[in-house]
Amino acid sequence: MATFALKEAEDRTFDGYKDELLHKLNELRETNTLCDATIRVQGQDFPAHRCVLSAASSYFRGMFTSPLRERKSGLVELREIKSSTFGDVLWFIYTGEEVSTTFANAQDLVMAADYLIMPSLKAKAAFFLESTLNATNCMALESFASRYNCETLKQAAVTYKVKHFVRVTQSEDFRKLNLEKVKELICMDEINVAEEEEVYEAVMAWLKHDLPSRECLLLELLQCVRWFSMSKYTMRKILHEELIRKNLTCTRLVVDALDLVVFPACSQDTSQRSRLSLSGYENVVILTGSEDDFPEETCDCFVPASNTWVSLPNIPIPRVHHGAAVCGGVLYVMGGSESTPVCCFNPKENEWSTLDTTLRRKGCTVTSLNEELYVIGGEYSWRDVEIFNPVFNKWRQGESMETSRAGHCAVALQEHIYVIAGHNGVNCLNSAECYNPSTDQWTEIASMSNVRRSAAAVAVGTKVFVFGGYADNVLGVIEPSCEVFDSSTSQWSLIPSLRLPRAGSGIVSIGDTVYVFGGEGVVVDDEEVYLKEDLGDVQCFDIGTNRWHRISFIPCGECSYVQASLLKVPKSLLITSD
Repeated sequence: MATFALKEAEDRTFDGYKDELLHKLNELRETNTLCDATIRVQGQDFPAHRCVLSAASSYFRGMFTSPLRERKSGLVELREIKSSTFGDVLWFIYTGEEVSTTFANAQDLVMAADYLIMPSLKAKAAFFLESTLNATNCMALESFASRYNCETLKQAAVTYKVKHFVRVTQSEDFRKLNLEKVKELICMDEINVAEEEEVYEAVMAWLKHDLPSRECLLLELLQCVRWFSMSKYTMRKILHEELIRKNLTCTRLVVDALDLVVFPACSQDTSQRSRLSLSGYENVVILTGSEDDFPEETCDCFVPASNTWVSLPNIPIPRVHHGAAVCGGVLYVMGGSESTPVCCFNPKENEWSTLDTTLRRKGCTVTSLNEELYVIGGEYSWRDVEIFNPVFNKWRQGESMETSRAGHCAVALQEHIYVIAGHNGVNCLNSAECYNPSTDQWTEIASMSNVRRSAAAVAVGTKVFVFGGYADNVLGVIEPSCEVFDSSTSQWSLIPSLRLPRAGSGIVSIGDTVYVFGGEGVVVDDEEVYLKEDLGDVQCFDIGTNRWHRISFIPCGECSYVQASLLKVPKSLLITSD
């Protein structure tokens, strides 16, 4: 023990000696004492000692030990380095201490250290740059690292862009990449996406950034998309994309891919491989909110593939009569009876966060379309439309609806948003209207057969299915009928009703199956009087057979006015409890 203590004391003494020696050398430099070299940078002279510079830099060692004029004159002119940067370099050489590094000067330090052959300083500056990596600069830093042989920084930048593919492809740097770099990225197995559709969207965003010169590259990039990982509904929607529709070769590519998805047995290609990230994700339904006086904090999660439930982290701010939608792989919860901040759940990080925007909109809807969120109607903002862009964290105002609505339904279908029924504060409605984001205009469409508020609606293929709801604005009588709107004919028709009609349910669709969660139903007592009753089951509607059946019960029991959102989450989160 005594020997160890003595050794530790000797080390401290020696470290103190080294620090004192370096600072004395720096004092000699700063007072121009015994200096025998001058480094001229951008017209500014820096006195220094040849032996110190030569010990720190192979560049200076070669300069002062070779038969060059600098050896005789002691004057070295550096045209490739900024004077402020060289001042930091000298401080590091003479003191060994960290220079004051910022993102603004870190790249200059890397370039200077690379030029002067100072690996230690170069590594420190590159390490700092690694800590600044984000979605907007990782492309540029990868290129910078390649140019100056910073292998660790380059690998960190590549890892970042692979892990944060969606956010990176929304950056300006991605849109400015050349074709080969784009292909290199979208062909990687490792890119982290929740669905292959995100790769297609990145391709189209890059093309449309400079359409006149890039349109001819459409087919080459579409061939890099792994169509077999997409849903048939997505591919049908893509066939309506103008760029693809007017290019017969591209249309054929998508049609052939659609054929293989619909008839997988026809495919003889065994080389097709999904992104590595896709095998680690599962489609789940997340329920938020309730009608209770004390809203639920819990966040129940239903796994359709196994008919099981798991619990996710509690929502930080419970709410009722709110809206919810998934955008960019993140769940956003907005509005409600009280004035509350926007909450969002990131499945990759398994945590909730809040935005600095506060909304009070009772009975509003939130719809996701083209990577933006549309908050529509609701009490206190009856006709208003607010549009949120999560990438830029910015809001803008949309054109107001034709009709005041709350407790209505809204679904995205074929690049439009359909808003259906609801109430205007006095009466229940059966009217509907359609919003075109590209023109910021509303158009009235055919009305439903029955008035309803707090109904559940979902888009499947080219149709909108609407289930249940209240038939009045006072008594809360349940409307038992269900209706479907066909966008190809612009007509409504009736479909089989739920076994137990309900209102205030959550709803999602997966393929040809519709899932309805909870809601408020009614029972009839001996005197045939309607009594409200919260329901806690999950009903499933098979569009192919036109039949309903119950498949599960919600763990928290009876619940109404829940929002159901379909989200891809890592399978590692789906550990069911006994």
